[in-house]
Amino acid sequence: MFIFIGKVLYSLVWLFLVFNLIYPYPHPANVVANIGLIAFIVTHGLQAWMLHSTMTNQEKQQDKFKVLRLFLFGVFESLSWKDKK
Repeated sequence: MFIFIGKVLYSLVWLFLVFNLIYPYPHPANVVANIGLIAFIVTHGLQAWMLHSTMTNQEKQQDKFKVLRLFLFGVFESLSWKDKK
C-alpha cells in the first residue's frame, strides 16, 4: 500500500511540474518548479540510465517498460521489485 501511495504522489508531482511548462506559475513558484523538474529529470534519468546499462538483452526484451517505470516512479518502482521477490 505504501508503494502504491508513493507512486500516486510521484505522479502528482510530475503532473505539477509539467503543468508549469504549459501554464507557468507566478514568478517565484515557476523558478522553483523549473528547478524541481530539472532535478527530477537528472536524478531519475541517472537511475534509468544505470538500470538500462546493467540489463542484459534478454532482460530488455522481457520487460520493455521497466526503465520507463523507474524513470517515472524512481525509488518506489525499485521498492516494488523487492516486494515482488
